Amino acid sequence: MPVLLQSKMGFGGGYYLARPAAEITMGQIVRVLDGPLAPIRCVSQMAYEPCDCPDEQTCGLRMVMGDVRNAIASILDNTSLADVVAR
Repeated sequence: MPVLLQSKMGFGGGYYLARPAAEITMGQIVRVLDGPLAPIRCVSQMAYEPCDCPDEQTCGLRMVMGDVRNAIASILDNTSLADVVAR
């Protein structure tokens, strides 16, 4: 997992970004806070678990959920924290 925050103790301390906001993607943030992006485990790239389908390669539901996962990942992985602030 990428380091997103760092901290400093004492007077004037607190939390701050470990890297510039333009280098931190929303995909990294969501994965750290919520875990895998996949709506079902059998399409997850981080936490894959087989499902009960007789044939995962031809499962229509798995194909659709894979498309959903890819669309979510594409948006979040191509949107930086700086992009969000600029909106």
